[in-house]
Amino acid sequence: MHKHYRIQEALLPSLSAAGFTIESENDDVDCYGSIRTIFACGEKRVLLEWDGEEGFGYAEVWRDGAWQSLATKVLESQESGFRAAVQQLQQELGSYLEGSSQIT
Repeated sequence: MHKHYRIQEALLPSLSAAGFTIESENDDVDCYGSIRTIFACGEKRVLLEWDGEEGFGYAEVWRDGAWQSLATKVLESQESGFRAAVQQLQQELGSYLEGSSQIT
């Protein structure tokens, strides 16, 4: 399974519970293996991207009219490091997701 979808699979339960759904998905993997998905809930947005050229995944959140990158990068690495980074990204994303289900 492509690394983007592995990260997405891990984040999807939290995103769904907060009311987020897929707004757009660019699943046409480019020559480097990059993929991008945007999730939306009301005015909130979460962008999840795998940068195939650089070999890492990351998330951005929509705040104050602009995309802001979360600090955690999920590097293409050994399995244990990959899973640990995904878990860290889940925790970092949690504060943004809180209260999202109340937004209409």
